[in-house]
Amino acid sequence: MDSTLLAFVGVSLLLAVTPGPDMAVVTKNALAHGRRGVILTTTGIALALAIWVTATAVGVSAVVRSSGELLFVLKVIGAAYLVYLGIRTLIESRRRHTDLLAGAPPATPAHAIFRQGFFSALSNPKLGVFFVTFLPQFVAPGQALLPRLLLLGSIFALIGWTWMNVYGFFVTRMRDFITAPRVRQWMERVTGVVLLGFGVRLAAERF
Repeated sequence: MDSTLLAFVGVSLLLAVTPGPDMAVVTKNALAHGRRGVILTTTGIALALAIWVTATAVGVSAVVRSSGELLFVLKVIGAAYLVYLGIRTLIESRRRHTDLLAGAPPATPAHAIFRQGFFSALSNPKLGVFFVTFLPQFVAPGQALLPRLLLLGSIFALIGWTWMNVYGFFVTRMRDFITAPRVRQWMERVTGVVLLGFGVRLAAERF
């Protein structure tokens, strides 16, 4: 595995464990429906991620094919976006967090669990922006763009799906620890620092 791919896996792991809307949905359905709820929810999320990844890979490769300079532009934008994410995460870590489970809705019918996970990820336009700016960072000069983007996207989706399942299966036992505001705050701080540093390093590199 090349160093660029290793870096991508590391950042993807870091982003996967960061609390967000999808994790909240998994948490609620894990508590309401157990393991079956976790699997259905995470499968819905994975399908939505696959759609985002495919659309991003095809779209970016088609655009870049018409103008090679756009890949350079995307990489610059991506570096700036990672810096932005790092700074925003650090700022948000200073806020007072509430319980992740606060306001959880009543248990929903089993047939709706999959749709909850699917639409949670599919209706998030930030994922499209994220994939467009993030994935091209890990495409080396001379690499076939479309296969590389599909590979990176698939790895990201697999890591996210795996983590969501692991998290969901243990959420009831680890509820007090994982959802504690203090734990979430430190997770965000670590994530913010790493993303900020990674974005600065990318900006300083010669593409």
